[in-house]
Amino acid sequence: MKYAYGLLLSVFSFFVLSELEEITVINSKWLFLPSVDQIEEEEIYFLNSHHLKELLNLSSGVWISRGSGQENLISLRSPVLTGPGACGSFQITEDGIPIRPAGFCNVNNLFEISANLASQVEVIKGPSSAMFGGNSLHGLINIKSLEPKDANDIYFQIDKNESLRSRVLLRNSSNTLLGVELDRDKGFRNQTGFDQQKMVIKNYGSFRDWSLQTLINFTNLNQETAGYIDSYFHPTRIINVNPEAYRDAKSLRIKTEISKNLDALDISLIPYIRFSSMNFIQHYLPGQPIEKNGQKSAGLFFNLLGFKVNNNSFGIGSQIEFAHVNLDQYQPDVLNSSNAFNNAVRPQGFHYDFEVKTNLIASYISHEFESKNSLKFFSNFRVEYLKYDYDNLMSDGRLRDDGSACERGGCFYSRPADSKLSFKDLSHRIGISKEIDLGKVFVQFSKGHRPPQINELFRLQKSQTLADLDSEKINSFEIAIENLGKNYSNKLVFYYSKKKNYIFKDADTNMVVGGKSRHKGIEIKGLRNFNTIFSIKYALNIAGHYYDFTDINRGIILGNEIDTAPNVFGSIFLNFKFLNKIILEIEQEFMDEYFTEPSNIYSYKGHYLTNLRTSYDLNRDVSFNLSVLNLFDKEYAERADFSSFSGERFFPGIPLKWRLGINYKFN
Repeated sequence: MKYAYGLLLSVFSFFVLSELEEITVINSKWLFLPSVDQIEEEEIYFLNSHHLKELLNLSSGVWISRGSGQENLISLRSPVLTGPGACGSFQITEDGIPIRPAGFCNVNNLFEISANLASQVEVIKGPSSAMFGGNSLHGLINIKSLEPKDANDIYFQIDKNESLRSRVLLRNSSNTLLGVELDRDKGFRNQTGFDQQKMVIKNYGSFRDWSLQTLINFTNLNQETAGYIDSYFHPTRIINVNPEAYRDAKSLRIKTEISKNLDALDISLIPYIRFSSMNFIQHYLPGQPIEKNGQKSAGLFFNLLGFKVNNNSFGIGSQIEFAHVNLDQYQPDVLNSSNAFNNAVRPQGFHYDFEVKTNLIASYISHEFESKNSLKFFSNFRVEYLKYDYDNLMSDGRLRDDGSACERGGCFYSRPADSKLSFKDLSHRIGISKEIDLGKVFVQFSKGHRPPQINELFRLQKSQTLADLDSEKINSFEIAIENLGKNYSNKLVFYYSKKKNYIFKDADTNMVVGGKSRHKGIEIKGLRNFNTIFSIKYALNIAGHYYDFTDINRGIILGNEIDTAPNVFGSIFLNFKFLNKIILEIEQEFMDEYFTEPSNIYSYKGHYLTNLRTSYDLNRDVSFNLSVLNLFDKEYAERADFSSFSGERFFPGIPLKWRLGINYKFN
């Protein structure tokens, strides 16, 4: 903590008067700039990350908790959220279009995007539902697609585990761009690894006086998965107690932006279609049932920006979306290796088999007023209506798939009867900004929401036959200062948030609403160029996340810290550049201690890691890069947890790992 506070004080020593720039975020101005982090193309290709955790260390207040292979959980001004609908708290978009339909998030959302084929990665921290919709409860991660460049690239990489990666970027055309990435990772744990393919095609065209921009994105993942183990120390950290576990996932997204400038107005229509499917063993459950899920969805955005009246600027828009979601869970074998209760209530056969049709309608408006004394007022309002039409394809209740009853009062898995549910939500934010001697000051109040997810509403357990849930709500207040100069930039944000209608499982595994939490923190992000050789970057988070209610049966006490919510984490990057050919970067990554269960008894001690990256330009066309993760081979946990059934458990951290790559540019 002393180290963190020292860094906080050092930020203020950089502040001087400077001229500020505005940042355009996914085609709209998100005027609370300090809560927006942008990771540029140069940084993306320099890091060549194998997991978004490595790349998003550049953003303050963001922790991507690495699981097995490409699996991940997100913390964005929040604890690391788990559970069947927790992923609904974070919006993941590509060029501003959500990659999944509303209500059907994937807890591992990030492996369906192509960050290493992007021109920029944007992070908006804090409630942003007022512009981007219900899943933006805690924030948003956006991938900006390929942009034209003067040269094409071919990249090849090998690492310590003899894993291979290749990437092709064809971008020197004014019409069609292509990006392809192929990964074969052998993993460091026994019988793990993944094959992954990603492809992006982008085409620019026109029709009469309308501009057309079409984007196609395809991803495929075949992964051999490992689960939690009881130690992250060597040699235990390489053990895989679930060698049978796997995850196969595909996604395809196509969208076309049809836009036109009419006098001072920018008009755009964006139709889109999406497909995804996934098949995996739930190795963490007794009986190891197999889940298969998929979705087909289509929608349309309409945006009208730039409408002005005196010093007021307005933007309006709407979204419609239709989706068809399918999910089934099948246990292939009779369970006889668990306790008597589990053996009796988790039968062989299908546990769930259902379809859900969803309809989303939303409208939104943005407003900005700028006075002559550099004072700006800005606001956003969004209203949305989400409807679920659920169809259970099996018998209702706690029965086996043949309709017979389980012993011990009924089967563990409960299927609600067919139903139609709808949720109406209003989100808004208002704020002001003002230029002062130190830079620019921002104040903002925002209200966000997320509707209950399909997995929370229709995958019930035990005696629950109806999940009477409501949308989660969050109110957030932020004060920030941004300061940019010729050789430096600094952003400092203070935030305080309160969330209600928190959805969770009670001690009887019922899905219930009514939890409350408080979140407060300081985010610091900056860059300082000391000379042509040495510069420093930093992204730091100091936060507290607390339960604001009591549930004795689950060990939740009012005022306790929420588990998996470190008070301090972040990274400092020391950069050296020599002879305009050699770049050396040393990253010091730190993670504070955090509790691993709600009662605040068990904890993980935290860790410090050092990562080294360097690149060498042989000539104008050929460059080499070398990275070493966990340079000092520390034994640490990527994620720590405590279960009343299995005790302390961990996803072990990666041992020392080097990667060597070569890049060739051509026209």
